[in-house]
Amino acid sequence: MLPAFPLKTGTRQGCRLSPLLFNMVLEVLARVIRQEKEIKHIQIGREEVKLSLFADDMIVYLENPIVSAQNLLKLISNFRKVSGYKINVQKSQAFLYTNNRQAESQIMSELPLTIATKRIKYLGIQLTRDVKDLFKKNYKPLLKEIKEDTNKWKNVPCS
Repeated sequence: MLPAFPLKTGTRQGCRLSPLLFNMVLEVLARVIRQEKEIKHIQIGREEVKLSLFADDMIVYLENPIVSAQNLLKLISNFRKVSGYKINVQKSQAFLYTNNRQAESQIMSELPLTIATKRIKYLGIQLTRDVKDLFKKNYKPLLKEIKEDTNKWKNVPCS
């Protein structure tokens, strides 16, 4: 292990190194989450999935959220102590896929996050409680926008 060294300055705003450094640190957290047996994954086909990362956006998929969420929060708290990384609770949300009102109430009382009830936006996509609503909430508005843009361009003389 390397000896500790003092940090005297951070990276400048807009520095090209910043996102790479951030991703290196966030990948450590992602690996710890993936390896933690007390945080239960979900099964999608043959894949076991716990989280998805894109830049500084993370989505965590939890089976048995009452137990897994507490373990996740504890793990993140320990990671914060070591790395200084903090989750912005005001920008973070939990989205529950459950029909069990009692479990939902318990989770809502224990999580320090806003609970989204109908849908949540992740990377520009509306994730809905009911899979059949995905098309209506995402593709229909996109198709409408494409048609409107195409109609605008029809009347522009280009050559």
